[in-house]
Amino acid sequence: MSAACWWGRVGRRHSPVALGAAPPAEAQRRVVGGSTVSTADHPWIVALSSRQQFGGGRSGQFCGGALVTPTKVVTAAHCFYGEAKGRVDRPGLKVIVGRDDLRGSAGREVSVQSVWIHPDYNFAANMNDVAVLTLSGSQGSRPVVELVGQGETEPYAPGTRAQVYGWGDTTGRGDYSPVLRGVDVPVIADQTCAHAYPGGQDGRFDARGMVCAGEEKGGKDACQGDSGGPLIVGGRLVGLVSWGTGCAEAAHPGVYTRVSSVADAVRSVL
Repeated sequence: MSAACWWGRVGRRHSPVALGAAPPAEAQRRVVGGSTVSTADHPWIVALSSRQQFGGGRSGQFCGGALVTPTKVVTAAHCFYGEAKGRVDRPGLKVIVGRDDLRGSAGREVSVQSVWIHPDYNFAANMNDVAVLTLSGSQGSRPVVELVGQGETEPYAPGTRAQVYGWGDTTGRGDYSPVLRGVDVPVIADQTCAHAYPGGQDGRFDARGMVCAGEEKGGKDACQGDSGGPLIVGGRLVGLVSWGTGCAEAAHPGVYTRVSSVADAVRSVL
């Protein structure tokens, strides 16, 4: 994923964009430079769906998320915002569990009972970019992923290997993947990311609520359509695909919500 322009933003990846929904014009991102993976190995990875808004070709997928309790999914707040309208509804919103290929019907499509957005979320600044969805039905004994602790720093040490997952664009040119993909990327030093995103057209990096990951030479990243998807370190949720400029560009790593900065707020609604 990339910065201000691509994703999220369900549609916003450049502008600073967030990575988000499938092919429409808001902001999205998808895993670039990775490989096919399965929800059998990562059963807590889910897709957010609105067939009424995004069509049924890819099950209506527009963002990703992570199951953190049997009834709660953590994703990005920007998945429920538009650059022109602000907060937007996603009609027929569902969470798709256990489906690798969005062209199929495997797994379950679970209705969403409510959407919590961080009270201090700032769409323009991309801060506190986190939301929690409450499902209409429990996923029972399905494995969930653990959240990193509030204020933890160790998982964000530069060079730490992380994994990001999603169904987004795989080339940065609107080539959305119908199957789940994942890629291994290193965490990038805050100073390096601040240099890449000093403000202006490319967006501003703020280490208080963001973290960057990606290869120095580029080639591996999240992209449009991956918004809200999980960044994992050591089996725990440490980041959420948030924004970036372009996809897999050497000078513009992907920017993620730093989950350790919002963990207490998230846990308060679990």
